[in-house]
Amino acid sequence: MVEPVDVVDVILVDVEKVASASCKVSGLMESHILSASNSLSPAILQQIADTGILDEISNFPGGVRHHIYWHGNRDKVDNTLRRPMMFFIYQTTRHGPQNGFRLCIVYKGFHIASAMKSEDDEEDDINRLEKEIPQGHMEFVFLGSKPAALATSMDDEE
Repeated sequence: MVEPVDVVDVILVDVEKVASASCKVSGLMESHILSASNSLSPAILQQIADTGILDEISNFPGGVRHHIYWHGNRDKVDNTLRRPMMFFIYQTTRHGPQNGFRLCIVYKGFHIASAMKSEDDEEDDINRLEKEIPQGHMEFVFLGSKPAALATSMDDEE
């Protein structure tokens, strides 16, 4: 039996032990095997977006910053996230994932100074996340520094 994992955990699959098909449908379960030669299809990202299982944040100026600051599990002493978080960012005024989105993973340890940006502050990564999202656009974004253990395991695969 496979134990459940957090959304940002890396799952290593022994390809020799699984069926050769990259997608297998059985009853109500759909399985997708990912490997170096079989990457994630945009249709799968679209399917995840269509479920509505993740928070959906507008790219309205300040919306993403507000969400990370108030809804992330933030250490109130140093304003870093204690746990990773994952959510979709949509274009303000457009409704539904079919109109384009950014899927955002914020790594544990990401520093978020405040819920609002001062007028004097320079543009940062969060401001760039809030830029316009073109119609039909699909983007995967990682915010923050990759944890050392994850960086090591991904380097080993290359």
